[in-house]
Amino acid sequence: MATTPIIRHTKVKSDASPFDAELREYWSIRQTKQGRTRWAKGFKHYNLAIQQNWKCPVCGEHLLNGEEIETHHIVPVKHGGSDDIENLIHLHSACHKQVHSKPKLKAGSMA
Repeated sequence: MATTPIIRHTKVKSDASPFDAELREYWSIRQTKQGRTRWAKGFKHYNLAIQQNWKCPVCGEHLLNGEEIETHHIVPVKHGGSDDIENLIHLHSACHKQVHSKPKLKAGSMA
């Protein structure tokens, strides 16, 4: 019990709704605070989220908006890509599927 960390929860302000466009910054800050407990500070996935400013590069939404997160290799490992932070991005699961569903251009084909 002594090693279990205490996590304080912050109450939502009065009638704040995530659907209110005027409160977008409030919800972003709140989600970022929650995200800081998802990965251990200083580790690769935490640093990657900070590097992305806690945003999904495909949809532009906050990484921690309730959707599943997947880590994508920019250059696939099978093509010589590494697990270094420079070759990784966090994406929402749906955005990750979207990236992989884009048609690949074949060598010599016209775009």
